[in-house]
Amino acid sequence: MTLSILLAEDDKQLNAAVEEALTFEGFAVTSCFSAEEALDIAQHRKFDIALFDLVMPGVTGVEAIASLRRLQPSIGVVITTAFATVDTAVDAMKRGADDFITKPFNLPTLATTLRRVQAQRQPSMALPNAATNKVFSALANPMRRTVMEQLALHKQLKFMDLCRLSGVENHTQFNFHLRQLKQSGLVEQSVSKVYFLTLSGEQMMQFITLSTKN
Repeated sequence: MTLSILLAEDDKQLNAAVEEALTFEGFAVTSCFSAEEALDIAQHRKFDIALFDLVMPGVTGVEAIASLRRLQPSIGVVITTAFATVDTAVDAMKRGADDFITKPFNLPTLATTLRRVQAQRQPSMALPNAATNKVFSALANPMRRTVMEQLALHKQLKFMDLCRLSGVENHTQFNFHLRQLKQSGLVEQSVSKVYFLTLSGEQMMQFITLSTKN
């Protein structure tokens, strides 16, 4: 099955490079240079995935997601940007993006991401559920991100060590944040009372690490 891609990227050189690379990978690519133009095209043609730059003149890639989903509810959405932060990634995904890629990106990796997003959307076309929103909430808090960073660095930590390394003195407040991380499925506690990142937590930290390099 050939996946159809709607590409919106205002950098003409990058636009051409991405279109060429994805076409070589077997995708059917329709490219344009603004979100407005992409939305006009989407009114008349169905696509599997939209690949939008975050920052473009006029309507941004993130701002276009709601309109795009009204036109094509089942479309996958991937946002790209050279100015990534954890907050912008969380905002993009809260607004309905399926994935978020930082520039410069590896084009074969981009192709893999597009196929994965399409595969993940096949079983269910539902918008983010309550469990997903818990992850967004966990990532939006700086203290919780610090906890995850410490667990990513040290792998396993006891409560007091985690408090000390995270620079937190209020244990009641810290317990609250740990509960939020556990409920979101990002952090778990062993029977010996040691905290560690779950597989989902490790994957999220890998994403955050890549995002904050830019």
